[in-house]
Amino acid sequence: MKSERMASTHKHRAANSRGQELRAVGQGLESLDVEDFDLTTDVEGYFALATRRVSTPTSKTAVRKVVRIAWQKFSGHNRRIDAEPDVLRVVFTPEGILRLERIGRQRRKPQSAGLPDLTRLAQLLRIVGERLDELSGRLIRVSKRGEKITIEYSSAANRRRTEEWKLSELAELWLDLCKRRRERSDALEREFDRATK
Repeated sequence: MKSERMASTHKHRAANSRGQELRAVGQGLESLDVEDFDLTTDVEGYFALATRRVSTPTSKTAVRKVVRIAWQKFSGHNRRIDAEPDVLRVVFTPEGILRLERIGRQRRKPQSAGLPDLTRLAQLLRIVGERLDELSGRLIRVSKRGEKITIEYSSAANRRRTEEWKLSELAELWLDLCKRRRERSDALEREFDRATK
């Protein structure tokens, strides 16, 4: 059974970029109103320890109910998770990530092709994923604390690396990644045009 899940995970990751996967994870964290988190990866998906945004005081029972309902809705699992009122523990399985991606695609409007809201967790994690794709890195951990995000990854040469970014710097990185992606696309288009002439 575990080998089937591992095969499903590898098949899912081969079909999606790390940016797409992490955007879906970010959508899941946003649905739980998460502020800060530690996100780690393993062969079966992602595991997050997270704290919610500070808001009006709620009872312990109400928080557990909200977490349980959100977990069941986005993961497709009906089992309870053990969560303290101040720390959420969330597992993102490949199946849950696919569900989050589907929900996210349905919510995004076709006319919203402009600049995404780079303050949202989904977009921040998407940028982290695209950075990892660019570096051919393998995610070990992403941590967000306030206005900083720390990325720990294994490089293509199998060396452990750590990068720390201010959230404002990630927005600049996003614009740079978009510019490079556009340049690559333009170069491919020119090459295609030459080949077809």
